[in-house]
Amino acid sequence: MKEGRDFVEAYLNWLREKITFEKVDDYTEITTPFLDSHNDYIQLYLKQENDRIVISDDGYTISDLIMSGCDLTSKRRKDILQGILNGFGVKQMGKELVVEANEKNYPQKKHALLQAVISVGDMFMLAQSRVSSVFLEDVEVYFNQNDVRFTPSVQFTGKSGFQHTYDFVIPASKQKPERLIRAINTPTREKTEAVLFSWSDTRDMRKNDSSMYVFLNDSDQAIRSGVEEAFLQYAIHPIVWSKREKAICDLAA
Repeated sequence: MKEGRDFVEAYLNWLREKITFEKVDDYTEITTPFLDSHNDYIQLYLKQENDRIVISDDGYTISDLIMSGCDLTSKRRKDILQGILNGFGVKQMGKELVVEANEKNYPQKKHALLQAVISVGDMFMLAQSRVSSVFLEDVEVYFNQNDVRFTPSVQFTGKSGFQHTYDFVIPASKQKPERLIRAINTPTREKTEAVLFSWSDTRDMRKNDSSMYVFLNDSDQAIRSGVEEAFLQYAIHPIVWSKREKAICDLAA
């Protein structure tokens, strides 16, 4: 098993090798190795105008959610969507998710947009007929019901220089250290590796005793084999949603 720093380098090398670029008219189409809910590779589109670089998902993420029957018109869901986008510094322009960059911060901005597309798709991959609330909201309700103190949507800069957004941070207390939280609605291999990268990159920049927890939603399907084990090997505490009551003592202290 790789150490944290080795994992960060291996992950970044994997990204460099797997991302492809193709010129399409005035745009550059970026095909990433990350999969959407249909097991298609997530694509982004880049256009450079002098020193200004605009990167967009071309409206795919929001359009796909609407086509899948996910209602984004309620105030609560709009607020959750906006909260996710704000956390990554991403704007919504119509149906498009967009970031503006320059040559210096382009890698970080592209990374932020990609993570936002993954997070939005994960949080809202829910047809109205199946689920009445999104998973991120469920976790927040769970915290409030159990008097867990938290700050939502917090960014930290890792050793690589990339910024990583965590869904919640529980501040340190006399009993427990700082706890960083991610909520994963559909725990796939790609999402697991993305969280492992974030934590490996962030951990050494935080206090030595800071810890990391991930909520894994098993409401509709069982957690895939190997997901919990992968988190445990990197000192991340997995909390399966159906067994969340066991974690109250760790989180509320």
